[in-house]
Amino acid sequence: MAQYLITQSLLSAWNYMFDCFEGGEDEARESFIKALNREKSEPTEAMQNGIDFENEVYAVAHNRPRNEHPKWENGIQKVAAIIKYAPNQVKVSRPAIIKGYNILIYGILDALKAGTIYDVKFSNKSLGSFDAAGKYLNSPQHPAYLYAVPEAERFTYLLSDGEDLYTETYTRENITPIEETIADFLTWLISNDLIEVYKEKWQAFERS
Repeated sequence: MAQYLITQSLLSAWNYMFDCFEGGEDEARESFIKALNREKSEPTEAMQNGIDFENEVYAVAHNRPRNEHPKWENGIQKVAAIIKYAPNQVKVSRPAIIKGYNILIYGILDALKAGTIYDVKFSNKSLGSFDAAGKYLNSPQHPAYLYAVPEAERFTYLLSDGEDLYTETYTRENITPIEETIADFLTWLISNDLIEVYKEKWQAFERS
């Protein structure tokens, strides 16, 4: 029986079509179709900032050589202190049968420490400029990763703007099970004649 990969980034791209700002629907759908087809794209400046911030956090957390970013140093140090010496970029996966499909839920954990999965996020906007409470409530990331790591007790987002730190924590008791989200995703693919594209592009053995 063929097995098909599901990642939180694919689900997030799909979910964004329904949560995007008014007028951004076409762009959101185009972005999802690219994700569904596994098309590579160059990171935007905002995305690259996030990548650079994460790399600096990991370097500090593991006492590795690094180039300091004075503009972000306070935020880097605050996040790194929480995940100090924790394994980072940990690949995890767990199978599930959903709507008759053999699914492999796959992800890469930023850090795993003492029963908590941590995910490092960078905000290009000052945290003082918006209300971050509940920012990740509808994200498929924490349900997917808590499913993939049964021994984990909670999932905590570590969001920094390079100066301040905001945390948001979820446990299994206050999430929608990822199986329900994936079932809705598969139903949508079927109703929009995209299930064959998914099956072609996301066979689990193609994971790199």
